[in-house]
Amino acid sequence: MALVNGTDLRIFVGTKKIAFETSCDIELSTTMIETSSKDSGAWETAIPGRKSWGLSATIQLDYNDADTTVYTYDELLTAWLNQSVLTVSFKTSATAATILTGSAYVESKPVKGGDMEIATVDVKLKGTGELAKTTAA
Repeated sequence: MALVNGTDLRIFVGTKKIAFETSCDIELSTTMIETSSKDSGAWETAIPGRKSWGLSATIQLDYNDADTTVYTYDELLTAWLNQSVLTVSFKTSATAATILTGSAYVESKPVKGGDMEIATVDVKLKGTGELAKTTAA
């Protein structure tokens, strides 16, 4: 068994990892279509319908990040303002690791600033279309 260290999981936009990420999540869901009838008795029956997915991350806010090797807060803001579709992936840097890749829009990105804390942004990326599964070489 090869357990995955959560620190190694990252969200990438294109080939750039999202800057100053402190946590990340992927949500995979299926809408269930109820098929119950009078013949089902006391039990509900269902079949799977459409699938959907999304990514989210908490990042530390840095307005002056000039690092071109990472996807910055400013780039996320620009993508949200322009309603740009992004190619995103959820992966680790490990060999033979699963990579999930698809297209997504920046759905929301509330900025939070607590007293005596680093300001953070909770970024939500809403998947549009298929999420592809590949394996890193």
